[in-house]
Amino acid sequence: MSDLAMGRVLRDAQLTLFERRDTDFLCHCRALAVEIARQRGTVCINDIRAQLRLPAETHPSVLGAVFRSKKFTAVGFTEATHKAAHARVVRVYKLAEEN
Repeated sequence: MSDLAMGRVLRDAQLTLFERRDTDFLCHCRALAVEIARQRGTVCINDIRAQLRLPAETHPSVLGAVFRSKKFTAVGFTEATHKAAHARVVRVYKLAEEN
């Protein structure tokens, strides 16, 4: 298995863990993402971070699972705005049913 393929396997395993462990938090984040996308046309993780606080016991990596849903379709890229992200590239989404 290539390093890229192994990286995807590891990422997906971690996101699946978050889906099980942090279901309520992710549902809340996704509902917020849907609301923002309906208002603005697009949404990214910067928008979610701007409107909520992570619970103290929740690792920030859980936010990687927010758009892991058939509700969203990636349509572009932007830079993460929180300083710990070092301006890394993040996806921009729109609601899938609006394609």
